[in-house]
Amino acid sequence: MFDKEIEAIAKCTELVKELDEDAKFRVIKYLIERFGIGNPPSHVQNNGNAKNAQLLNRNPDHFEDIADAKQEEDNDYPSLKDLVVKNYPKTEPEWVLCYAFFASKFGTDTFKREDIIEKYKENNRSSPSTAANLGNNINSCIKKDWIKSQNNNFIVKPDGITYAKEILKGNSISKEVKNVRKKKEKTASE
Repeated sequence: MFDKEIEAIAKCTELVKELDEDAKFRVIKYLIERFGIGNPPSHVQNNGNAKNAQLLNRNPDHFEDIADAKQEEDNDYPSLKDLVVKNYPKTEPEWVLCYAFFASKFGTDTFKREDIIEKYKENNRSSPSTAANLGNNINSCIKKDWIKSQNNNFIVKPDGITYAKEILKGNSISKEVKNVRKKKEKTASE
């Protein structure tokens, strides 16, 4: 069921993102009215997630407030340059997940392989090695259930969003992989 929700969100986002604000509001309002959405299901209301319940119970006239709250939350994340300085992602798949998280507007939109390559370049971490291994690292993210391929796009799955947020707080659970080859080369040349 969760994959269907993610697919619906990705499709709706893709179709609505290019509309002007008034059109977005009309489409969302129509869908709310069409499906009789007024109160969230009881299991959502009672699951202890007060923030989500509060957002779901808001009047549609307050969509701007929701967008403002989301923007404030997004500003709490470190920049890509800060991630390098702080050394938060410990492995290349974690770097790919973080790049995907940023490229997908914090898990709310789809992204492409090219977006990941662009994030590598923005972060001055692009190299022949990262380019050659990108497919393997994306596949690793898929195997870990962090991202999902969808046609020519990808989406960040809920587990990926959760773990990306943890990485961005400095809470990576991976062991840092040191580049052993460089150490061996330095030792041999000394």
